[in-house]
Amino acid sequence: MDSLSVMNERRRFLKSLVAVPVLAAGCATTPGRNSAAAPAQPLDEVRPISGAKPATTVRPEVISGDRPRHVIHLVADGMSSGILTAADHHSQFTRGRGLSWFDLVRSRLVQPGFMNVRSQNSLVTDSSASSSAWGSGVRIPNGKVNQSSTGGKLATLYELLGSSGWKRGLVTTTEITHATPAGFIACEEKRENGEAIAAQYLERRIEVALGGGSNHFSKDKRKDKRDLAADFAVAGYAVLRTPTALENAPMDRPLLGIFCGGHLPYLVDQRGDLTKPAATPSLANLTRTALRRLSIHERFILQVEGGRVDHGGHSNDAASAILEMIGFDEALDVCLEFQREHPDTLLVITTDHATANPGLNGLGDNYGKSTSLFHHLSRMRQSTGEIVKRLQLSENVTQLRARLRESTGFQATLLQIELLRPFLRKRGHALFEGLNSEVGALGQVLANYLGISFTSTNHTADYVPILALGPGAERFRGFVENTEVFEHYLDFAGVQFRNPQERLVVDASGAVPTENTEEYWRV
Repeated sequence: MDSLSVMNERRRFLKSLVAVPVLAAGCATTPGRNSAAAPAQPLDEVRPISGAKPATTVRPEVISGDRPRHVIHLVADGMSSGILTAADHHSQFTRGRGLSWFDLVRSRLVQPGFMNVRSQNSLVTDSSASSSAWGSGVRIPNGKVNQSSTGGKLATLYELLGSSGWKRGLVTTTEITHATPAGFIACEEKRENGEAIAAQYLERRIEVALGGGSNHFSKDKRKDKRDLAADFAVAGYAVLRTPTALENAPMDRPLLGIFCGGHLPYLVDQRGDLTKPAATPSLANLTRTALRRLSIHERFILQVEGGRVDHGGHSNDAASAILEMIGFDEALDVCLEFQREHPDTLLVITTDHATANPGLNGLGDNYGKSTSLFHHLSRMRQSTGEIVKRLQLSENVTQLRARLRESTGFQATLLQIELLRPFLRKRGHALFEGLNSEVGALGQVLANYLGISFTSTNHTADYVPILALGPGAERFRGFVENTEVFEHYLDFAGVQFRNPQERLVVDASGAVPTENTEEYWRV
């Protein structure tokens, strides 16, 4: 049987199993939003291959209109439409099926929308300001975590929900104290103060925190020499440091999982054979453990972040961003499976901003080269940051060229190598300042090989997609302001509280903090 016949047979089989009813007429809608609902229909198709799990279908019983008992907030940090599209294509090529994200988009049970994620002081947000808008209901300046422009401390979502009996979890592929997870629970003047943020996690008794960043908990790495990991253990936490420990995590204790000193290694480095990082859990496995632990409670909220999608964008690293996006999608499958078993769960799936806006370009006659260039992604053996480190150690042009080919499969021209070399020595000068870095220059060279180029190494001002599925999903339909997310989550818990709002900066006056993006690849 050919592949088309198999696909059609699969469609007929799924449609025979999934008979999705029309949404209940009594479902509530949010005033001022588009409440028109088209008749519901099943997901179009799911295409498994040998060794790959099929995408999870949407349970027919999950409908809008009620308050959820569980909320899972999923963030593909830095996801642009270009990365979402490229990851879907690459998933088709390598997994035999597209992203579950698009299976959800095809379902009439899902409420789609777009979200304005600007910060208080700029149309372009950073992760801390964006997450803090969800975490406090206030647009704050870039660089801060739940603090106003004048230094006023804001009550956070996880403090308020914790006081109301909700259990709280954070899962990420970055340092657990990084901007996006911190935005739900911490209050700090500077987002880079990871040591202070780590201490706040203990003070506020978060139930589950799983990711990287063990340096912020270690007496050997902390500036104050506090053994914070030991303090967590004394407070009753199970402190997990290996994939095996995660798999055997106790379900009767709060969990702190810190699986490497900084961010978790890029998937491209874990799957390649040049970098060889230490083994760390996948985002899907972190999410599975968190849900298993939190589900013993009546009510909980969990933030799941695919944080290194963003870092791949900052590094102009198409392979890393795309593989991390697929890793995020695997974690989404875990959440969809959980929702099948717990229909009173609300899933909100989005990003905090776009980063570097990469896209597959039309190249060759009638754009005939684009697809073949895109297939070169499978030849990438290292992340851009690791490639730069190797290239900087090269003694001459011949060695540099050979190492680039070993890491990527790309035989660069001598002209491309000569144009790249000054950037590796921090002497390069790009015409556009947003690409004036080692990774920006390397990304432009590799665009000739992968067909994918970037607009900069920084965030962009895009409105971002948001999908919601489950009880309360209708609140996220249409055009959403990021501060509304905080309000909805509190309303689900019956908590009446609002922080004072900030006046938005609408001109270019004042100094705007810049993000230290070098940390994402020079680790």
